[in-house]
Amino acid sequence: MSLSKYKFPYKPRPRQLEVASEIQETLKTANVILEAPTGFGKTPVVIYSLLPFLDRGGRIVWAVRTGNETDRPIEEFRVFREKSNARFIAMSFRGKKDMCLLAKEFGETLDYSEVSYICSRERKRCPYYNRLEEGVDYSILLSRGVLTYSEVYEWARKKKVCPYFLQRELLKVADVVSLSYNYVVDENLSWTIKGAFPLSQSILVVDEAHNLTQLNLGGDTVTEGTIERAKREAEELEARDMAEFIDKIQENVEKEFSSLGEEESQVFSPLKLIDGREEMIEKMKILGEEVRDMRFREGKRPHSSLYHLANFLEEATSYEGERGVALIAEKIDGKIHLNIWDMRSSEILSNVWKKFRRVIFMSGTLSPIEAFAETIGVKNYKPISVPSPYDETNASVYIVKDLTTRGEELSQEMARKYVEAIGKVLERVKGNTAVFTASYRIQLKLLEAGLRETSQQKGYQVFVEKRDMSGQEAGEVLQEFKELADEGKGLLVAPMGGRFAEGIDLPGKELVCVFLAGIPFEKPTVKTNLYISYYEELYGEGKGRLYAYIYPALRKASQAIGRALRSPRDQAVIILGDHRYNNYLPLLPDYVRELRQEISHTKLDHIQPPWEKIRL
Repeated sequence: MSLSKYKFPYKPRPRQLEVASEIQETLKTANVILEAPTGFGKTPVVIYSLLPFLDRGGRIVWAVRTGNETDRPIEEFRVFREKSNARFIAMSFRGKKDMCLLAKEFGETLDYSEVSYICSRERKRCPYYNRLEEGVDYSILLSRGVLTYSEVYEWARKKKVCPYFLQRELLKVADVVSLSYNYVVDENLSWTIKGAFPLSQSILVVDEAHNLTQLNLGGDTVTEGTIERAKREAEELEARDMAEFIDKIQENVEKEFSSLGEEESQVFSPLKLIDGREEMIEKMKILGEEVRDMRFREGKRPHSSLYHLANFLEEATSYEGERGVALIAEKIDGKIHLNIWDMRSSEILSNVWKKFRRVIFMSGTLSPIEAFAETIGVKNYKPISVPSPYDETNASVYIVKDLTTRGEELSQEMARKYVEAIGKVLERVKGNTAVFTASYRIQLKLLEAGLRETSQQKGYQVFVEKRDMSGQEAGEVLQEFKELADEGKGLLVAPMGGRFAEGIDLPGKELVCVFLAGIPFEKPTVKTNLYISYYEELYGEGKGRLYAYIYPALRKASQAIGRALRSPRDQAVIILGDHRYNNYLPLLPDYVRELRQEISHTKLDHIQPPWEKIRL
């Protein structure tokens, strides 16, 4: 069926309609890997290419990185429904954590496991679930055609029916569903949609697909704090033998890992930590269930550190010696974290894609595409690459030849150079700026070297991403930063790979300058070396280091650069603050390669912003 039947709801940008036709044709025989720059309009192009498939009765699963992003593609589907000759039902799907009305009665945010506990325990007595089971006419809701998560939630709340299980009913008649990656790649969650949505007849669209390469699919983490809280719970239950057992675990953790430096890591053996006493894990889980039950009956969160620790030890023990799974102890912010780290993304994901009729992977940062395809286990595909629309009227790009974060630690002298360089840039651009650092460690070094004070002296308000920042807190910080756009006095400091360096839009004056402080290579710890070794085992010595170490870092850098250029009318200064970027130019956006100039950090007050050449 031809695309000419449908109206593209926007004035087409160069190559959009051409790429849509290419996607439509390719899907007849192969999967698609689409790499297109920020500002190209990947989402509307892919939707447009899929309209004939929907017309023939096909269905679409649109996977996004987090639940908070599920509404974004659905809003785009709304535009197509309103402005094109397309008729379909599209919906955003969220987990119980966001949709359970019983959980909301606790008055605080519960995690997924706590809400699942409440749901499984109370479902038969839940008035919202029972009212839905009795039958409810949701035809008026469906008549809207496009449903965001909040629309479903509010309608269900007013009707006093369960929003989560209402979603499950809506799935049976929906043509399009937008949900988080977890519902596609995690076997423990994918059953949720399998029964209602025929995957084998569906096309899967994976948004921001670069995130797939380092998914920790079977991972979990406990900290020293988790262990301490578990011991207190055992003491409160007067389970003396369990308290002594956990005390021994604490002692073993302290003995084994107290000498680790910040962000250093080491392999651990769960059997060694528990002195081989596996029988205590099941007893710990039973006690944890007691704590959950007791707290729930008291009207408190049904959370138990005993239960979490037991599950972690059970999983870690089962994974010990498993190829592709690393058990890692590391020190972060002065605390020991024990991690189950599953590196088997290509092995696990290769089976996921087979469940769907076809898959479209899309992102602005997938190069080299052959490496991306290999590391996520997709074989039958056609790459479609779109060149950037940006030129010297959009961007001024500088590589600073006398700055680098190379080495085990950033010296005080180099940190001061970075702060001096950033100060000169802020004085010159006089607009909202983001400093994206190679890591939280580098971020801390720059702040210690006076980055905040220097920026404030130049009239900037400084916003810093914290490692433990909640989604709500991050949203408030981002909003405050955006509100300074007209004044041009906001400075955002965040790590590459963090929540602000990808997946957010900062168009126009909201962000006019990006400064990359270093290259986000992982610190060469035991954890990093294990990852490289595993990839060398899978792909060979030459590819292993590239796939596990080089490519992920440059993708993070490219994502960070892309925050400032969201459309062909945006203008920005891009500062690559590390001379090593010259070694990796083929892995950076094409306009970076074409527009780059070398400069000393002492000359950054002489840079020329593109808006001084021409106003777009």
